[in-house]
Formats: sequence, structure tokens, C-alpha cells
Amino acid sequence: MPSNHLILCHPLLFLLSIFPSISVFSRELVLHVRWPKYWSFSFSINKNCTNIVLSHTALERTNMVVTLMCVGAARSGNLTFMVGGVEEEFAAAQELLGCMGSNVVYCGAVGTGQAAKICNNLLLAISMIGTAEAMNLGIRLGLDPKLLAKILNMSSGRCWSSDTYNPVPGVMDGVPSANNYQGGFGTTLMAKDLGLAQDSATSTKTPILLGSQAHQIYRMMCAKGYSKKDFSSVFQFLREEETF
Repeated sequence: MPSNHLILCHPLLFLLSIFPSISVFSRELVLHVRWPKYWSFSFSINKNCTNIVLSHTALERTNMVVTLMCVGAARSGNLTFMVGGVEEEFAAAQELLGCMGSNVVYCGAVGTGQAAKICNNLLLAISMIGTAEAMNLGIRLGLDPKLLAKILNMSSGRCWSSDTYNPVPGVMDGVPSANNYQGGFGTTLMAKDLGLAQDSATSTKTPILLGSQAHQIYRMMCAKGYSKKDFSSVFQFLREEETF
């Protein structure tokens, strides 16, 4: 195998050694996947979200961004990858990415994978706040939270935040709200992603009225002690706030 392929594989093997959640990689496969020449890795890893940025060192070539979401999905091999870069280079990487994820989506030119992630998390934040507000209002109006969640999830208000990741303690098992909002996707990370969405909206002159409000809410939560809790703790935050 040409040495330029081996140079690329070294960071990958290092990544495998420090992040067991993606150990579904076959090291032999890593060494045999055909990758573009002279790529280098720059990656950041934390408990909740992993971004792997593959940057090309040649000026004429383009980089690729691969975004991994949800450590739990990494362990089960059900990650969704959103990839931006040269299509031929994506094709070379697709086999390897398929070892870790059930969905590998080519988004287009460099940066589009990150754009997709930003848009997804913008909508996620808005829908989580909406779910928390609706659940909080229903509880204050005397509805049982489990019953209200059941009604929402069989009606047009159903969303991922209501049926898979409900923010109200006691409604669902196996989610952060059932564990004092520990684990999951941190409020600080959500505030960061909303900041990226805000910056992108400003640069493209795109109105994101609800997104801007969501950004302020999550920033306020970080300032009031929620930074290390899961972002669904917005329900608890709303319960504790008398007024905005």
C-alpha cells in the first residue's frame, strides 16, 4: 500500500484507541480503505458530541467534514453522518463511515455537512422548548404528564422531543429527564450550536426569530447553573422561572 494511505490511517487508529464508542471500526478495513492523498485530521471529542474534521493540505484540493451525533448511537452503530466535500472523496470514505453509522448522507460541497448539523440542532432546540412549554402548561392546567404526552404523540404536535426524548421527569425511562438531566446533549453544547446558527443567519441575512429566542434561553440557562445538564432541562428551567 502506498505510504500516503498509511499516513492517513495513523490518526484514525489513534482515534479508535481513545474513543471506544466507535471501536466498531475494523483496523484492517481502516488500512485498506482508499483515501485521498495528504489528508490530515483535526478532531475534537467530548462526552456528548464528536466532530471529526478532515482537512486537505493541498491548496487545490478540498476538505471534508464528517459530523457524528450522539454517543449512544455510536455504540449501537446507528450514527447519522452528514458529509461535505468532494463527491469522489466521499465515495472513497463511504465504506468506512458505513461501519459506524446506519445513515451516511452526502450533503454537497465542503461545509454543507456542518450546515446540515446546524439546521438540525436549531430545529431540535426550538422543538424541545416548545415541548417543554406545552408540557408545563398542561401540567399547570391539571393534566397528568404521561397522559398529556400520550395525547401529543398521537396528535399533530408530536415530535422527537415529545415521543423519544420527553423533557418531563417520570414520563419516559432511559432519557436524561429520568436521571436528573444527567448525560445526553449538554446545554452548553446546544447554546454553542445555536450560536453557530445565529452567526450563519447573520452572515446570510436569514431571519431566525424562534432560533434567536432559543439561543437566548439556552444562554440564560447556562448562566443559571444548567450548563452541565442535558438540554432537555429547559423544562426544569421553565418550571423555576416565574417570568421571562
